[in-house]
Amino acid sequence: MKGRCLVDVQQLEETWALRTGAREAQLLAAPHVPAGLSQLGIVRPGDRLVAFADDFVDAFASGFDCCDVALVGSSSAEAFAAASEGFDASFDAEGPHLWWFVNSIGGFGLRVPDLRALGRAAREAHALLVVDNTVASAFGCDPLRLGAVLSLEALDRVCAGKAPRKLVAVSVARSQLKRHRVDAAAECVHALFTGCGALSLDLSTEEADVLEHGLPSLNVRMRAHFDRARALAEYLAANEMVRNVRYPGLSSHPDHAVATGILEHGFGPAVEFDLIERSAGELFNALPGEFRTSPAGGATTRLSAPRGKQGSTIRLFAGTDDPLIVAATLDNALRN
Repeated sequence: MKGRCLVDVQQLEETWALRTGAREAQLLAAPHVPAGLSQLGIVRPGDRLVAFADDFVDAFASGFDCCDVALVGSSSAEAFAAASEGFDASFDAEGPHLWWFVNSIGGFGLRVPDLRALGRAAREAHALLVVDNTVASAFGCDPLRLGAVLSLEALDRVCAGKAPRKLVAVSVARSQLKRHRVDAAAECVHALFTGCGALSLDLSTEEADVLEHGLPSLNVRMRAHFDRARALAEYLAANEMVRNVRYPGLSSHPDHAVATGILEHGFGPAVEFDLIERSAGELFNALPGEFRTSPAGGATTRLSAPRGKQGSTIRLFAGTDDPLIVAATLDNALRN
């Protein structure tokens, strides 16, 4: 077929599995991670899905109609356990299954959950821990090592914002031998994943080329994203024209201590802050258009309004552009 390639998608999936320390991996075309999880078809009728995603609630409004969805207001193990009470979960392939969904960095305030504690609590509750690792990326966090049985990541940064459509990578945990016993949670997900019958992704030549070039350079590019985010967070923390700067690398962040043991190579590419007496829309109008229109995961720093343009909250995803120029541009927009 014209425009399609004969690239071995399985080889790309094996490369990603090796990168994430996974037993197996699969590439999907999906607009975001919750849609990718739904697309797999492993969350089934009779299951319960407990999720912390206070900034992404709409993502769970469709695709999970078959199961009981419980949205929690905290990423703590206690909150997930409380929302799971009364559900008789099983690690048998037949189910019913209890799913816990959390971001490695996510939610309003860029919260960082204690994935080790969640992994232990999940197994005690016979729950299957799923982590959206998009913001931290495989460079910045290893959810499978910390206790997750599934790690999903939107590949915007792997593709450097150049892919023509949204791609998501799914990684399945290995069944770790612990005291001569197989990890029942990992075995359960492997059985579900193997039997889900998801269709193999048909990549275009352009998509395959972007992935093949993006994977080898991922570490260098993510290091640049992380370093620039730290520099911009420190600039914003000292800026009297904004307030409540949230960045896991700042000691003022409520999850800073947890983040030092969960995240790797820094504290992620994102910074969140609040404007003083002006809306996000007003700030956007004072900024060059590329700060809003640049592709996610690309070289240009990108700003969004997680609470809407009428709100005062700004979320910044650092690019690989010069942080001094970005800071000067922001400073000029904040003063006007």
